[in-house]
Amino acid sequence: MDDDDGLALALDVGGTTIKAELVDRAGTVVASEQRPTPQGHRARDAVAEVGRTLLAQRPGAPVVGAGVVVPGLVDREAGIATYSANLGWRHLELVRSLGAEWRLPVRVANDVASGGVAEHRLGAGVGTEDLVFVPIGTGIAASIVSGGHLVTGHRGETAEIGHLAVRTGVRCACGRDGCLEAIASAAAIARRYAGLSGCHVTGAHDVAARLSTDAVARQVWHDAVEALADALGIVSLLVGPALVVIGGGLSRAGEGLLDPLRVALRQRTPVVHPADVTVSALGDRGGVIGAALLARDGWAPES
Repeated sequence: MDDDDGLALALDVGGTTIKAELVDRAGTVVASEQRPTPQGHRARDAVAEVGRTLLAQRPGAPVVGAGVVVPGLVDREAGIATYSANLGWRHLELVRSLGAEWRLPVRVANDVASGGVAEHRLGAGVGTEDLVFVPIGTGIAASIVSGGHLVTGHRGETAEIGHLAVRTGVRCACGRDGCLEAIASAAAIARRYAGLSGCHVTGAHDVAARLSTDAVARQVWHDAVEALADALGIVSLLVGPALVVIGGGLSRAGEGLLDPLRVALRQRTPVVHPADVTVSALGDRGGVIGAALLARDGWAPES
């Protein structure tokens, strides 16, 4: 699919929104579209439709291929989105059907992996070959780049660090006790603050805004940072990253999150060099940027 002059069709299928772009080799966005993400297998029809809309807008340049990134488990070789709890699909075939629809070669991969590859090549991770990308929003997951290579499980899984057990007595939506994302996800921070204070908040950003004046906000934030540091300490001991890149909604807290997290992570990694911690440079576009890279080279390591 490698073509210096062609465009890439890139689609990031999120839990609520499909983001799609036509992108040239330099990264310039030639056209873009967004659509709500339907539940279940209807999502494939919505992806196909938004792709058709963008392809109709192409300015005459060839399109070399398409990259589609989706949440949940993905079998990249078979071209199937195996499972997504949030979107309610199982065994959703994408590569063959979308390729026939768009008359293009199509590649499919996980959205967290996509964000990690994009940050490594073009974002906060430029200059390092070893990083962990951790988007924190409704849930928490991670993608690992080691020696310049994306590390995945035997079925293409990313690192489900949101389900590391770091505390007891806090029930996770997965049914287990003490999972990281039940304490440190943006959704959990807002939920725990509301439960302890009796004050409704619209999200974790509201809790962060109250840190200087509200003892309950400080306690909930501290608990989240400590739990996140516990999980990242385990990851650091296993793979020794040089850099941890925090993405998702919680990254907008900036130094209010990074400063205490750096300190807490250093305390947990006495036998390995502690990773630096920073926030995503690409923000909400990381997934679709990674999808464009997927379309061009399948995320083959750069020489």
